[in-house]
This record gives sequence, structure tokens and C-alpha cells, in this order.
Amino acid sequence: MQQVGIYEDEPFNSYYSGNTVQICPVGALTGTSYRFRARPFDLVSNDSACEHCASGCAMRTDVRRGKTLRRLAGEDATANEEWNCDKGRWAFKYEVKNRISTPMIRNAAGQLEEASWPEALAAAAKGLTNAKVGVLVGGRSTVEDAYGYSKFARVALGTNNIDFRSRINSAEELEFFAAANSTATYKDIDNADQVVLLAFEPEDESPIVFLRIYKQVRKRALKVSTLTPYTSRGSEKLNATVIKMVPGNEVAAISAINGLTGKSVVLIGERLSETPGALSAALELVNKSAAKLGYVPRRAGDTGAIAAGAVANLLPGGRLVSDATARVDVAAAWGASALPTETGLTTNEIIGSGTNAVLIGGVDPFDISAEAKLSLSKKFVVSLEIRESDITDIAQVVLPVAAVVEKSGSFMDWQGKSRKFDSAVESLNRSDVRILSMLADEIGKPINLPTVSAARKEFEAIGNWDGAKPSMKSTVTGSSLNVGADEAIISSWRNLLDKGSLQEGEDNLAGTARATTAVISQSRASALSVKDGELIRVSNTYGAVTLSCTIADIDNSAIWLPRNSTNSQLIKVLGTVGNSIVKVSKA
Repeated sequence: MQQVGIYEDEPFNSYYSGNTVQICPVGALTGTSYRFRARPFDLVSNDSACEHCASGCAMRTDVRRGKTLRRLAGEDATANEEWNCDKGRWAFKYEVKNRISTPMIRNAAGQLEEASWPEALAAAAKGLTNAKVGVLVGGRSTVEDAYGYSKFARVALGTNNIDFRSRINSAEELEFFAAANSTATYKDIDNADQVVLLAFEPEDESPIVFLRIYKQVRKRALKVSTLTPYTSRGSEKLNATVIKMVPGNEVAAISAINGLTGKSVVLIGERLSETPGALSAALELVNKSAAKLGYVPRRAGDTGAIAAGAVANLLPGGRLVSDATARVDVAAAWGASALPTETGLTTNEIIGSGTNAVLIGGVDPFDISAEAKLSLSKKFVVSLEIRESDITDIAQVVLPVAAVVEKSGSFMDWQGKSRKFDSAVESLNRSDVRILSMLADEIGKPINLPTVSAARKEFEAIGNWDGAKPSMKSTVTGSSLNVGADEAIISSWRNLLDKGSLQEGEDNLAGTARATTAVISQSRASALSVKDGELIRVSNTYGAVTLSCTIADIDNSAIWLPRNSTNSQLIKVLGTVGNSIVKVSKA
């Protein structure tokens, strides 16, 4: 008699463990969430797309009696081949908890109360009309929904104050979106002579990109270089050459990179925008070497949001709002007499003093600091939400929307490839774009997007801008931070499995998350008289976290912390995620 098990000395710690369940030829391996809940012939299967990152995975969603029971990796040679990560496989229960099913309006006593759709739409329209308004889209919208927000902002509200970036962002990043020509694909990675990773940790931030690189490392010893503060677990697996830098000094490190060719691939993560001048330096590196550029944002909706114009300086198809010809093109497609001409406000400006009313859709409350929430609470907020969140607490009008499994649409991956999907579960909830169309009708400025298919058809008809791309302006780089003996500069990124809101409801998955630790140098550990695994305290004037430490090859002036893990939710606790100074002491 034999039993399925693991080696005692080699625990099975992998972000891809669920694939063993799917490929098990006899069904001996099963996932806890699905085990004993249905037989395969009880299920209705639908092709779907993963909503968790920009990798672009093909998926299959299995439903029984209107409830999602499991998800499997689909097959697509141009993306995930036949694999997926555990987050994409098992993080699908988030829409069940605290679900919003009825519109709500805040009454005179300050309490949210249920309302009819006509009442809620009328209240929202009244609050958004004749106000200095902004639109925060978030990075999880489908292409069609992002396009709806883009058109709604320009046509119904008459503003370019729209931004999908519910995270740390910069004005330089907007210029990068307009100027960069991101053309790299998975196939380019397969054929590359070298891959360079800039502020991008693929195992945590885009797992299928990691697998595709790892495949070539194992197959033909592909050369990989990574700009990072220390040698991460993913970097070790890729046998990467670590371009180690102190947080904030990315520009100098990028400028020193050489030896790239037309077959090289440079992959840029969204975190590079957190250092002034780094995106400009990366684009200069690509242009002078003729290497292929790939921009890999963390969220599934980011690439589509850029393409749909859900950003302050761009209209759909990458058209500049400042370009008169581009505005004429889009205005003609929309049947509008004119479109706003000035670049709009960014996320920080919309949340700050630049507006008095905000339309919010798909913004993750874990990315909103206490200060941001306080500022938003003083405005008229209309929120389109799946379930209750920190935003619900401050919204004047709440409109329920459909979750991914309940609607059709598409996500655009980091390559620019769209993956369409249909609803897997029947629901009375509507897609964001449908609700925006109803709200525009109530305002009296229709956007005429009554269905997802109508939005998709119109977006595809507009197409991409074929005019010249602007050049990036020179960005002044910040000065190096000087730290004392008991201080360090924060560096961070999100672990794949963390406290993200779309992972809620799946305790089994949460149990496989990596331990939350702070990474420090051997010199700092010696100075603090701590050993591997012992507790240290990281603090600033905002707050403090206490974590066990991991000693690694990080610069002595730096410290790495997970951005949104258990006991380490940096925005909430420290009010910062990087490039700032903290105190470090023994706990």
C-alpha cells in the first residue's frame, strides 16, 4: 500500500502546487475547496480569464447550481501554455462575503439605506452634475468597463480627471504610458538572448511570466539580470545576475546596464515609477540598445485601462488628450461636439483638494491610506462595488455591480492581447459599463453603451492611434537619502499570496502564503544583536511593525518588507511603501 505524501526535509512550498492536482492522472490529488462537493459530470464548465494579474491566463470555471466550485488552467500556447498559479486557481470566493445586492443612498442621519435603482441613479446624477468631479477606476476593470469609465468621464462629466492607478504613481508614469512602445511578448522571451527585470519580481507579480522565463533558463541557460535590493527566492530560481541597488538609486543602476541587443527583452514593473527618473532611464536604455520593451503591471485590468483611455492624459487607443486631431477622431466616434482639452487630474489630485465629487469603481480599499479615506469622506462619493469595503463607509451612493464570474468582458494582458470570456454564473447584477450608461442617461448626456458587446464593438472600431508618439521629458532625479546607524531605506513589493481583498474567503490558500519577514543585512543583524528569525521593530512617525528578520545580501542602508502581508500592511501601518527612511531596532 502506498500513500501520497511529501519529503519531510523538503516541504512542498510552491506558488504552482495546484497544477499537480490538475495533472494527476488518477484523481488521487484533490483540492480542499472542491473535494467531495461534486462529481465532474455535475459541473457546467465555461472558458474564462483570470482576474488576478496581467499574465493573461486562459482558465476554465466549473459551476454547480449557480456556485463556482473550482477553476482550472486552460490551454494557450501564447500565454500560460497549460499552467496557472495557485492564486488564479483558488482565489475566487471573494465575491461571497458582504455582498452588495441593492443600491444604497446615505440618508440625512448619515446612514446608508437601501433604495431603488431610479432613486439611486437620480441621487448619483445630482451629486456628480455641476461639480468638480474625478473618476477613479482601479486596476481590476475589464477592457469594456474601463472604456465605459473613460467615455463617461469625457462625455457625461466633461472631464479628463480619470485615473486607474489606485497605488503609488507619478506624473512621469503618465508620460511613459504615452511615449513607450511596449511590444515584447512571451514568444520574445522564448527567443531572447537576455532578459532584464527592472523593479519587477515576476514570481510574485506575474507568475506565468516567471514560468516562461524559468523554462528558458532550464532549457538553454537564458541569461537573466534583475534590478533588485537583494537576491530573492525567485531570483535564485532564475539564476539571475542581481544588479543590487539601494532603493532610490535605480537611475544610476539602469544607466550602467550594457550589452543588450535587438534580441534582448527588458521587462518593467509598475514599481519603477516610484523612483523619479527611473522610467525615463529605462526607456533610454531600450531605445539605445534596440531591445524589446515589455511593461508588466501587477493587475489584470491595468493594460486594458491604458488602452481604453482610463487615464488623465490619454484617450482610447493611446491618443493624447492634448492632440487636436486625436480629439476630433474620438469625438466623431462618440458623436460628441467636443472633448475636454487639458490633461486631467491624477489619483492623488482627485483624492486631494482638486475635486469635490468622485466616482469610484473597483478601487481596492487596502490601497487607500487613512489620509486618503479622510479626504474622500469630505466629498460626494459614488461607488460601484461588488461588496462592502472601506469605500462603502464613506460613499453617498453605492451601486452594486457584477463580479467577473457573473459578467462577460475581456482582460488585456501585458502583451496587449485580449482574452474574452462569458458569464459563468447567472446573476441579476450588471456590468459596470451598463450602470455607467444608465447613469449617463440620468445625467442627460448619454454614452450609448447599453451592453458589454456594444462597448467592445465601439472600442475596437476606434482602434489604436497611428500618429507619432511623444518623447518623454527629462525628469529630475531625487537626491540620495542619508541614513543613520539605526535607520534604513524601505524597499517592498507584494507577495503573490498576501492580504489582497480578492484572496479573502479562501483560508486554505492563505495558509500556503510565505512567512512575513523583514530582510536585513548581516551587518545590521550584528549591530542589533539579532539572529535569523528573531524579531525586529520597524517604525516611523506614522506607526510601526514588528516582524521576524531574514538575513540576506541586502545593502546595509536598506530594509525589505512585504507590502501587504499579515502584520505588514505598509500603507495602513507605516503610510509608505518605499524610498523613505524608517527606524530599525531589536524588538
